[in-house]
Amino acid sequence: MGPTEALSRYIAGLRYQDLPADVIQAAKIAIMDGVSVMLAGSVQPLAATIRDYTRELGGSPNCTVVGSGFKTNAPSAAFANGVFGHCLDFEIQGDPPTHGTSSCLPAALSLGEIAGSSGKAIIESYVLGWEVQGRVRAATAEATNPAYHPPGLVGPLGSAAASARVLGLDADTVRLALGMAASRTGGLTANTGTMVKSTHPGNAARMGVEAAMLARTGFTSNENVLEAPLGYADALFDGEINWNVITEGLGASYRLIEPGFDIKRFPAQIHMQRPIESVLNLRERHDLQPDSVQEIVVETQGQGHSGPIPKSGLDGKFSIEYCAAAALLDGNVGIDTFTDERRFAQDMEDTLPRMRVESTRDAYGAQAVATLRDGSVVSAECRDFTGASANPMSDDARIAKFEHCAHRLLSERDTQSLIDTLEHLEDVDDVSDLMAMLVQRQVG
Repeated sequence: MGPTEALSRYIAGLRYQDLPADVIQAAKIAIMDGVSVMLAGSVQPLAATIRDYTRELGGSPNCTVVGSGFKTNAPSAAFANGVFGHCLDFEIQGDPPTHGTSSCLPAALSLGEIAGSSGKAIIESYVLGWEVQGRVRAATAEATNPAYHPPGLVGPLGSAAASARVLGLDADTVRLALGMAASRTGGLTANTGTMVKSTHPGNAARMGVEAAMLARTGFTSNENVLEAPLGYADALFDGEINWNVITEGLGASYRLIEPGFDIKRFPAQIHMQRPIESVLNLRERHDLQPDSVQEIVVETQGQGHSGPIPKSGLDGKFSIEYCAAAALLDGNVGIDTFTDERRFAQDMEDTLPRMRVESTRDAYGAQAVATLRDGSVVSAECRDFTGASANPMSDDARIAKFEHCAHRLLSERDTQSLIDTLEHLEDVDDVSDLMAMLVQRQVG
């Protein structure tokens, strides 16, 4: 049995009752996080453009566009909600990084809203999407051209898996969906730091939905697309895929548990989490005042995509220097840290030149070393940031993050109602009831 067929049989055959309790719980935590960042993302500046674009395209009003007052067709809703879920760079992250939530969850929710799917079906579909996307990413990581942004390469397959499960496709039809999704791959790393980056998972969500919908009609594709000559493996990875990673242990192990996932404490690239926390630790431990600091050197792996002078607040999510400066100045790094207003404030302009990065071989640590104006030197480090799989976030901290995001759109009362619904997602009979909660309630 080839890898495309093996994955397709797995996708078609898995049922909610097959899932271990810890996998269900992990999926609920991940889905809850994903819903919160979609809500917060839906009120970001770029969201207005995406909403206007989606509305202008038109479409059958079946699926909720989060944070808006209208519905549209499933592919368009999945696209918009995928963009909202990724634009803050605040969603959970797997290992290796692949952004499985913003690719898979919007797809499952949009089709689930049409199908009247239960909460259990959404959990089941999310687990499958995350599993397929994570396996393909892990199997191809060593051969991936860094010019490609990974969710653009593997996200359409994850989304197709989640979409196929919602639609209840049989194994042969899932193979067709995967064949189409594999032809929808792409996304360039050069667009990191711009609005386009968030369209990579959004497009993955849309393409997976489209692939599953077309496959259901009998629309054909190569049924062995992953391994076929001139297919997915050959085109994108020179045939260098570790097929065992894709197929071994399907149904016996789950990537939501092993290797697990990181919950981001800060709305920035995953590689920024440790540098930020190291500077916050430094500030708190030594009671640092920004004016007392002559220089901070952050020792961590890599230099950051955007370098020391980010072009915008959004670009700052990928600049170690900017993230370090914000942590020093504000003692907090949140959604408003990455606005243009904060990026170009005078104190930020004055502080950025005092931040420096030294690259180390340590992939799992960051140390911040401050030279003070009186000549003294102090330091602090972060090994496993709060929220990392090795240092899990507490339930209270997770809820605080959810509220921080949801309150961007929803009232406190509606936020609490949504929390209760998501914490008991397996009891939801129709996901349409959940989606109705993801828009601002009209008062009066």
